[in-house]
Amino acid sequence: MADVVRQAQFRTLSWGYDVDFDPQGAPRQDCYLIFNSRRIGAGTYKLSFQGRADVSLSASSGGVLTNMVYDAASNTSSADVVLAQDSVGNTWLTFRNTRRTATSSSADGIGNVHLWRPGYPTDGSVLFTQEFIAAMQKFSVIRAMDFVNANSNSTQTWAERTPINWLGSTGNKGQSWELMVMLANAANRDLWINVPVKADDAYIQKLANLLKYGSDGSEPYISSQSKPKYPSLKPGLRVYVEYGNEVWNSGPGFWGFRWALELANANRLDTSHPIAYDGPVNDQYIALRRWIAYRSAFISQTFRNVFGDAAMMSTVRPILAGQVGNGNLYLSLGLAWAEGYYGDVTKLWYGGGGAAYYDSSVQPTDTSAATMQAYFDNLPTASFGQSVAKDAVWTKGYGLKTVAYEGGPGPGGSALGSISGTEQLAYTYNADPRMKDRMLVASDIWLANGGDLLVYYVYSGSPPWSFVDGLSLSTVSDTTSPKLQAIDALVKRPLPSVTLGTAVPGSVYLRSSTSAIQTRTGGDTSWGFGGTAYRINANESDLAKSEMVLLPIRVAQSGQYKISMTTLNATATDRLQLFVDGKLMGELQPVADSSGQPKETSSLAVALPGGLSVVRVRASKGSVWIRDLVVK
Repeated sequence: MADVVRQAQFRTLSWGYDVDFDPQGAPRQDCYLIFNSRRIGAGTYKLSFQGRADVSLSASSGGVLTNMVYDAASNTSSADVVLAQDSVGNTWLTFRNTRRTATSSSADGIGNVHLWRPGYPTDGSVLFTQEFIAAMQKFSVIRAMDFVNANSNSTQTWAERTPINWLGSTGNKGQSWELMVMLANAANRDLWINVPVKADDAYIQKLANLLKYGSDGSEPYISSQSKPKYPSLKPGLRVYVEYGNEVWNSGPGFWGFRWALELANANRLDTSHPIAYDGPVNDQYIALRRWIAYRSAFISQTFRNVFGDAAMMSTVRPILAGQVGNGNLYLSLGLAWAEGYYGDVTKLWYGGGGAAYYDSSVQPTDTSAATMQAYFDNLPTASFGQSVAKDAVWTKGYGLKTVAYEGGPGPGGSALGSISGTEQLAYTYNADPRMKDRMLVASDIWLANGGDLLVYYVYSGSPPWSFVDGLSLSTVSDTTSPKLQAIDALVKRPLPSVTLGTAVPGSVYLRSSTSAIQTRTGGDTSWGFGGTAYRINANESDLAKSEMVLLPIRVAQSGQYKISMTTLNATATDRLQLFVDGKLMGELQPVADSSGQPKETSSLAVALPGGLSVVRVRASKGSVWIRDLVVK
């Protein structure tokens, strides 16, 4: 921020966090203003605040506070904070004997505090530093998860949210939505928002209005304004919309999981609620998976009401985020439930998927040449491509894009906490030139296995995943690290060929161990006929619950193809539904036969695009033994 106060922290004079704030986040008591904890650049910073105080500076560089002036007419104080050298570690201003107003008789704090960086205007016309905007412009999408503190943001009502004019640290509520919009507009990049898990319906409606029309700083407008006080998202930019962050994650600090579980439990036995439309849900974790999909769908429908049908999936791109590789079935169960309740899920979501993190099979326990070479030689592991493929089959099988809400390399990941010299170790690996090349390899694996958008975590602040070189303690936003060099190269790099799926025309054997086939089963589904055929059962009262297989296929050229199945011992009434990339193509009719020999069903003419498609076959009547998918 150009105004350092916007990323600073007020503390009591006993270094406590329990500061008494006014509605704008300014202190109503004597205090410290900690405006640096790592390194901040030399130069003259412009301080101003409402009221008077005895102000002093503490900086490792031994800076000085000069030109302190109080203007009685405006009740405003100003001064120059001069750092002759870069200041490392905690750097702060102390405010004692504060007098907020001209008539104050005791220490009652100060208001409207600003500390402008060297070279930036002091009128608020510039919010972000040039270097930070340049760093954000390396990417196509800015995800605001940490900006709004999604993991612990307990905000329920609009009145509880952080206002745009709030000063300093925002705590669990995170930054204002207006600030996020202005960042996206300044960088001219798409915005990804994380809606607080506990946000009520009115909050979601107002958030959609803010993005569409802007706000007056308190309330969003409900129609287009010629001169909004705070702007809407610029025309041409897109907004990706996600419910919370990792709501599946029960780990420490991920409060969204606990809150969503409470909400799911409060509704899972109520058959008038969508998550229990088909009867009480006895398993609270199945209810949780449904709740995540339900609330995400509700958010999508609310944005549709505000932005209109034409904007959906183009300007507004709702995302159903699950656990990586369909872990714990958050993705597949959410999609199946949504199809059963809403029908076509492509009207709800643009994309879905899990995370796209990757690591090496060799842990970065030290920085010896041998360990580092082994780390990079084994980055990423084979499991990365496998998890991408699994998510891609499920998302594309329902007609969605494959989107990773987070991902990228993080040497040692969360395990680094048990390794000596954690930050230094992670930054050393991230700053190695080999990291760039391995990121390019991983990106090719992501795309080859059906991935679309991969959002990288995180620009700065978390050493294993950070894109900046924390060891250098730069005083401006980094744009040249090896990880950022990789992003630059990806923009210019030709897309690799998709390798996911079986090449057709030809037959796809369902027992193949290499075709990335996914299944949704239940009941007495099993393999039979010497392990060559697979039985899927219909649930004729709710076809979304019928058993199914999803098969990724590839064609070299787009065109008209005929698709059928081979079945065994089918009856005259058995039927199979055929979907391609989420669209229902029709029904296949098996040949009635009791010989135990495979017979080809009727076929459907299907227009396939060049490259990857996912065929979804679902039993719609009967209990059908299937063996192969046939594409001619």
